[in-house]
Amino acid sequence: MASPAFHISTILRPSVFAFGAVFVALLAITSFVRDNDASRYLERRYADVGKILSAAIDPRFQSKADEITRVAERLVVIGAIRGGVLYDGSGHEQQVFGERIEATFDAVMRTGRTVFRPAGGAKADFYYPPEVSVTPFHIFLRVDVGEITSLETIRDDRAITIALGGGVAAAAATELLMLMMVWWPLRRVRAAVDAMLHDPAKADRGQPLRAWGGEVGKVSFAVECLRSLLADVWRTRVMVADTIIESSPFAVLQINVDGHPFFANAACSRLFGRDILRTHEVSPLMLRDIASGARQGLKAYVETHKSGVRAVEFPTPNGPKQAMIASLVLGAETRAPVNVLVGLDVSALHGARLSAEAALKSGMEEVARATTRTFEYRQMLEACLALMGGGKKAQEHLQISGFAREWLDTAAEVGAIQASEIDGEDPEVAGGSDNLRAVVRFAAFVAYTRLGTLPADMRVDVRGIDFETVGLQVQARAAGGAKGAACVADPNLALAALKASIARVDGQLAEVAADEQGAVVVRVILRGAAERMQTGMASKTTG
Repeated sequence: MASPAFHISTILRPSVFAFGAVFVALLAITSFVRDNDASRYLERRYADVGKILSAAIDPRFQSKADEITRVAERLVVIGAIRGGVLYDGSGHEQQVFGERIEATFDAVMRTGRTVFRPAGGAKADFYYPPEVSVTPFHIFLRVDVGEITSLETIRDDRAITIALGGGVAAAAATELLMLMMVWWPLRRVRAAVDAMLHDPAKADRGQPLRAWGGEVGKVSFAVECLRSLLADVWRTRVMVADTIIESSPFAVLQINVDGHPFFANAACSRLFGRDILRTHEVSPLMLRDIASGARQGLKAYVETHKSGVRAVEFPTPNGPKQAMIASLVLGAETRAPVNVLVGLDVSALHGARLSAEAALKSGMEEVARATTRTFEYRQMLEACLALMGGGKKAQEHLQISGFAREWLDTAAEVGAIQASEIDGEDPEVAGGSDNLRAVVRFAAFVAYTRLGTLPADMRVDVRGIDFETVGLQVQARAAGGAKGAACVADPNLALAALKASIARVDGQLAEVAADEQGAVVVRVILRGAAERMQTGMASKTTG
């Protein structure tokens, strides 16, 4: 038999509902029939009494109240009526005979009813207007209706009995039908589902479920199809996939929506150096994203990186390890999605990558140092050539800030200069262009070599002192964040070349000094274009 809970919830409730529905329906039907029978009975009784009254009144005396009263009293004596009263056309009472009626003339005029039956009584009051009684009077008669009252009582008892019997029969039929059409098929379905959950690979074992008609039959057929499908999928896919995952060289870790791992293969234990499922509560796994450096737990990691491949680092008993972790979400549209992490140990590759990056960085630094050294050697060679030859050139007057920009740009390209600035009025200077270019370049080179720390920030200022002289100032200081690399160029050689170049343009080396902040300042005074103009005018006058 069905369990009590199943019987109450699935079988008993429809049976009770069927009983109540049939009971109410039968009571309603019998009540309707009874009410219609009573109404028809009173209509027939009203017509019969009216005919008796009309037949008993002599047409010659039908306008006399006394004659009508004597006729009515005789009807009372023979039991045709119980009593009554006569009213004239204006509503005044004329004669009373037999029992007193309860209906009043005002009630008739107000409601228009012709039959008045007190509730629960065995008598009724009939009203006959003048057009019905063919008299000038309004006649009220009290009539015995005890027969219909007794019949109604009998019909009430029978109606209740019929309704109870019909309800019980309907409940019993519903109970039997639910047992045969619902309980027995669902019992077989439940047994099949229990077996399917116990061993999905053998879900199609045993006799197939029969598909009876109706919704239960459709459920049985659907469960049978599900059994066959589940058994086939479990044997051909799930078991194969499980074997592959267990023996896979890749670490597979499954995480629920709460961030707790619930499956890990052997490769996962080897990768993390411990059994994640057993030790996660005591020592949660923390992953550090190598790209961003963020440290996160499993839940935060899978929420941040729902898909894609990331390089991570994590602690193990044997030291930190690195792995490539691919994360994906299965069943994202369901209530309980599963996050899967697939990992591969890349500690060796990561170490090789770091070594290669270090070697590359070292090589790039060496190339940068070699480039800077080549620049310094070229400047020293240029200084040697400046000391060896060259004399005064044809006198010109030109601006020299372009020579400074040329040297600063070249130094910046090789990494010797980090930031540079050229300021001042940039007036015209007298002298040969090659010699002036040499003065500017060697002034910057002297400041660079005297500073001795790479890279440097340099500022060049060219301003007119008066109409006859121009001041060139070069200031060099260690750049912010400088690594402190040493300059290999000879500052004495640079200074000698600067003095030789200044002599060729009739200039003067004003100062080479270092201030309190460690900056080196080189100041040179050159002849302005105005002096040349005065010299030319003087020579013309002398000639």
